[in-house]
Amino acid sequence: MAEINFHQLAQELLKREVEVVTLQGTYTGRLLEVGKDVIVLETRGRMRSTLVAIRIETIVALFRVEHMQRRGPFGFNQEEFEDERDHDHGHDQMESSDH
Repeated sequence: MAEINFHQLAQELLKREVEVVTLQGTYTGRLLEVGKDVIVLETRGRMRSTLVAIRIETIVALFRVEHMQRRGPFGFNQEEFEDERDHDHGHDQMESSDH
């Protein structure tokens, strides 16, 4: 197996959502650049996106983040909630038509 270095691995993750664990904290965002001694992430805040430069020497781990479906405030997928509600509503209509 050929030896792989950090720069090669990071290049494969360009333009993807990644999580970067550093000695100072963890960052999540889109990997925009891989430089000689820094990487640049675009992180998304509530109102705007921010560019963050992270020194490669401080990185402990770098990995791709898979997109998960958005969850509602109680941990449910909105579509699952609507499907369940429609199912329950249809059940209530059947019971009322039986009487």
